Amino acid sequence: ALFNGVWGGSNLVPSQLAPIHGIDFVVSFGTGSLIANVALWVVYILLAKCWWKCDLPSLHLRVMLVPGCISGCLWSMGNFCSLYAVNTLGQAIGNSFVQTSVVVSGLWGILLYREMSGCPVLAWCFFAG
Repeated sequence: ALFNGVWGGSNLVPSQLAPIHGIDFVVSFGTGSLIANVALWVVYILLAKCWWKCDLPSLHLRVMLVPGCISGCLWSMGNFCSLYAVNTLGQAIGNSFVQTSVVVSGLWGILLYREMSGCPVLAWCFFAG
């Protein structure tokens, strides 16, 4: 509990100490995500070709391009809005609301869409709560 409180309470401290705040971090976050994803793809391709000696799986671009772009845009809008909420409401309230959305979406999936049942639900409740 102590570690969780310190970690959760201090993860946005750099955004408060920097000369830019909130939504101005979206560009650096996007750039870092691009660099990290390219690096991971390069590592995966090298492992598949040199170490595992297997072919790369098909990306199914014709099927996945539009849904992938839509989901990426929706996630980016949610990330933008979460940064705006934390910047506007403050770290204590804004970050609590943003993190609560994870529990709400999990409950939505369990109760409305019946994505899990039985022991996995109990484990989710234990670890999420």
